[in-house]
Amino acid sequence: MIRETKDGRTIREGLDYTVFRRWLHEGQNGKCKCCGRTTSLESPIHYDDSFHVAHRGSRGMGGSFRDDRVGDKRGMVECGKCGKCHRKEHNQQ
Repeated sequence: MIRETKDGRTIREGLDYTVFRRWLHEGQNGKCKCCGRTTSLESPIHYDDSFHVAHRGSRGMGGSFRDDRVGDKRGMVECGKCGKCHRKEHNQQ
């Protein structure tokens, strides 16, 4: 499901989010935009080589700033990152 919020954000869920992740992963040739590591859509989320969709800045509490479009505004998708780089960005290492 893809829905548009009143403030113009795009939220993808379920299969539509999976298709979006696949599109982003393929567009980056399966590589992390930060370190160049080869990533996998099938790896468990806690693995270093797992593929993560990185949103710009904080998505906010409960994802209130989430916008599943690639762009340069807060909450928008910046790029795809490996699990290691994405956790480092969020100080989770």
